[in-house]
Amino acid sequence: MVEESVSRAADAAAAEVDADEVLRFARALIAAPSENPGGTEDEVAAVATEILEALDASPRTIRSDAGRPSVLAAIGSGARPRLAWNGHLDVVPAGSPDTWRAGGPWAGEVIDGRLVGRGAADMKGPIAAALAATAAIRRAGIELAGTFELHLAADEELAGIHGTQVLWDRGLLDQDAAIVGEPSELQVGLAERGGAWFTATAFGTAAHGSTPHLGVNAITAMSRFLLRLPDVLPDIEHPLVGRPTVNAALIQGGSAPNVVPDRCSVDIDRRVIPGETDPEQVRAPFLALVDSLRQTHPDLRIEIELREWTDAAEAPAGSAIAALAREAIEQETGARPSDVGFTGITDARFYINAAKIPAVILGPGSLSVAHTADESVPVAELVAAARAYARIAVGFCGV
Repeated sequence: MVEESVSRAADAAAAEVDADEVLRFARALIAAPSENPGGTEDEVAAVATEILEALDASPRTIRSDAGRPSVLAAIGSGARPRLAWNGHLDVVPAGSPDTWRAGGPWAGEVIDGRLVGRGAADMKGPIAAALAATAAIRRAGIELAGTFELHLAADEELAGIHGTQVLWDRGLLDQDAAIVGEPSELQVGLAERGGAWFTATAFGTAAHGSTPHLGVNAITAMSRFLLRLPDVLPDIEHPLVGRPTVNAALIQGGSAPNVVPDRCSVDIDRRVIPGETDPEQVRAPFLALVDSLRQTHPDLRIEIELREWTDAAEAPAGSAIAALAREAIEQETGARPSDVGFTGITDARFYINAAKIPAVILGPGSLSVAHTADESVPVAELVAAARAYARIAVGFCGV
């Protein structure tokens, strides 16, 4: 009987999702720029807070030491079970407005059934879906036995140190399960890559540009290193996130066109997969590559520095939240979602790795359009996500 009443309540909550409301929330969030770097989340945090106040969800703002705002809110009894829904308020810079279609990055226009704007998919659209799910639960008159909590965080695009990291540091991540609403095309994300950022610095000997044989060219040394950069990758593969990757992302070198460069540095992005947990083990192949190159180029001198490390994460496939997510998406779309991996780094790692909370990455939209001009999300997918979130919240928290 209890299961049946929860199922009826979940159906009722999903039915109360208002497609126009989802779109209205999304457009309001998109219209409040929150570029990171280059801006703050204050304006969009105020928009989210106003919506949550109207839903009687008791929003409060948690600020990092640098003043960056995250917004927390909740509906339900305050008791367990407690389900967190996490989304980030910041977006990457929009770039030049003339690269966007009519209206620009903050207009939130609907074109051919897709909502267009910076953050439409990553991830103000998903936040709007979670807000609309909260509104639907309220309209349906459902009293949750547990608690549905919204964590709308700052700073995810630059590692989350002013957002979800702050929530963890202040003891606010203690729920029983979590959803992170990054765009997954409504598939159930159970794993994500981590990252190691290295700086490789080649040292040479400066000389006059007309007598290059008297110097050692650091840029040439670095080019030899970069041409063999794929050699640093181990022959391993994860069933959900695939193989590790490496990318030479930024380069600086030289001082003038008539000088043999004595220094060249490259920032390298090495994505790690679940199971790669030792930074020194990931760094070791870079050092081995340098040693190998020195066998034929004894003047080559390159140092490898690990600047930042972020663990990969993997959640259990058999958790209650994963099962509810699969069921809710199938009910709303008619298709059973796949268990997938997320190639990027998300705030899910704080719930999975730090707080040891079962979590899924589940959201509307595709990562393939995130961070691009004309970023967009299908409006129908936003609505399906809102209905699924409402089902999951009721199913997990009970009535």
